[in-house]
Amino acid sequence: MTFQTMKEAVPYIYSSLLKAKPFQNEENDALTRAPYLTKELLTALDLLPAKEKVILVTGSKGKGSTSRMMAAILRKLGLKVGLFTSPHLIDYNERIRVNGKAISDEAFLTYLNQHAPVIDRITASIENPQHYLGPTGILLSVALAHFQQEATDINVIEIGRGGTYDDTNVLENKWAVLSKVMEEHLGFLGQSLEDIVRHKVGIMKECTDYAVIGRQSEEAMEMIHSLVVESAAFFGTDYVPSNISTSLSGSTFTLQTMFGRYDDFSLPLLGSFQVENAALAIQACETVVGRGLPDDLLKEALSELRWPGRLEVVAEDPTVVLDGSINRVSAVYLKEILPLVDARKVATIIAVPENKDYEGVIKVCSEFSDILVVTTPDNSHKTFPSDAHAVARKYHTGAMEVGFLSEAVKLVRNCSPTLIFIVGTQSMIGSAKEIWKDSLMDIG
Repeated sequence: MTFQTMKEAVPYIYSSLLKAKPFQNEENDALTRAPYLTKELLTALDLLPAKEKVILVTGSKGKGSTSRMMAAILRKLGLKVGLFTSPHLIDYNERIRVNGKAISDEAFLTYLNQHAPVIDRITASIENPQHYLGPTGILLSVALAHFQQEATDINVIEIGRGGTYDDTNVLENKWAVLSKVMEEHLGFLGQSLEDIVRHKVGIMKECTDYAVIGRQSEEAMEMIHSLVVESAAFFGTDYVPSNISTSLSGSTFTLQTMFGRYDDFSLPLLGSFQVENAALAIQACETVVGRGLPDDLLKEALSELRWPGRLEVVAEDPTVVLDGSINRVSAVYLKEILPLVDARKVATIIAVPENKDYEGVIKVCSEFSDILVVTTPDNSHKTFPSDAHAVARKYHTGAMEVGFLSEAVKLVRNCSPTLIFIVGTQSMIGSAKEIWKDSLMDIG
């Protein structure tokens, strides 16, 4: 079949995974994922780039923001930059960008139709019923074809899940970037923080010349130190941010790196964690180009940054903040907003999938919320917890449950809050973006 629309194409990308699902008795990436199939696909299509064109970025928190920041900085330095991230908020195309602009439907469908015969041949050859040609691998083939056609100079590739067994990790990468690692995807990546660290560090391969490590817990940092290459740069020793201050318009900070010092830089993104991500991105870009970065270009790149759904203010009177927190560690950063706005009456709407830390998010948000509502996105393929309301009532006796986000927004608006948080999975943030009429096809 020839795909005419994105609505036809997207289910095809997931078809191999869905076929394998009934045979997967364990949620263990080492048993179920088969990146060798992605390698076969990219090899057959002659899409494997040289390692000098590839930066792989992984982590449990901040990898998307760090990837976006790196792409923006490298572009400002005059490079043509491909960016591959996930998930999307509104349009599937958002996952593939060149210089900030998402791939068009026409180009996406052209590449996928060209690749489909090879995809079908490979999926038909799979012998282990647990294995599948991953959606990330198929999407990566579209991205690399687009980057090849657009003649990008360098490509920032965000790892989908983990590291070692992710489809993106079949690429040879000269650079590896690791943001904060926490216990996540337990089962898929193992049963301990050590298991997860080993998965993430798996993107540092023989072909990798440089690694840049973001801020970590003491336990995770000790593990990483014992595993990574000697040429790695570490947060807190090789590069250190300082003089951090925040306001509703963003953050300012100073940064000492391996190549120089940057004073009084402004970042139009909220949350102290974004300063950590920016520090990681700047050190990574220095490592890529092998020198310090021009102050004026770097300041310009940071000042223009836009990364939706991360403590993002989308409306005023009342202030409306969107945030993609899916665990209690991330939800704690919401508290940083409270001193910056009128927080006399806070309404929080939450939708976290059942396989994420929904209780942790609810517990943290109950501490500062006058009104607490659990709901689901208007459109999502994820499964949400049936006991979300019961959990919410455990921490907030007045907690309410509403079927969909659009209904929840109407409900809380009628309560006249001064601040509304919309918190949860990316499809939740995407639904909010549609309510506030925000297109994300070109984020500069």
